[in-house]
Amino acid sequence: MLTWCDDESDPQHAICREALAVLESTTDAKGRKLRVHTLPQPGPLFIEEDEASGLDRLNSSHPRRPGDRMASSYVNFYVGNSVVVMPLLDPARDEQARGILQGLFAGRRVIGVPAREILLGGGNIHCITQQQPKARLT
Repeated sequence: MLTWCDDESDPQHAICREALAVLESTTDAKGRKLRVHTLPQPGPLFIEEDEASGLDRLNSSHPRRPGDRMASSYVNFYVGNSVVVMPLLDPARDEQARGILQGLFAGRRVIGVPAREILLGGGNIHCITQQQPKARLT
């Protein structure tokens, strides 16, 4: 899966095309060409003033300022046994992304979850489903 941007004035436009060229010229460990599927890029989405002022952050965290562009992507989804959980990020593109995912994961139900709050933290659906290491007790 690759985020795809059709807007030539967006910096992501060139980045998407470069990434696609790299992926399409790559093979897996068995020498097979990769099949790349694209998902539309939401937005672009920017941090609102009220959102930035309400964020708690650590000293080591990247600052989130009003007007900063967020790294929004429908590619950050989670695949479960019978479902795909995708972020809902942009009403103008959510259903298009859901349709593409439904076609690629025909045996699973695609569920959309409002995800802007997760995105404000710097990640998304797939990120928050990852393993947490067990703390060592001393």
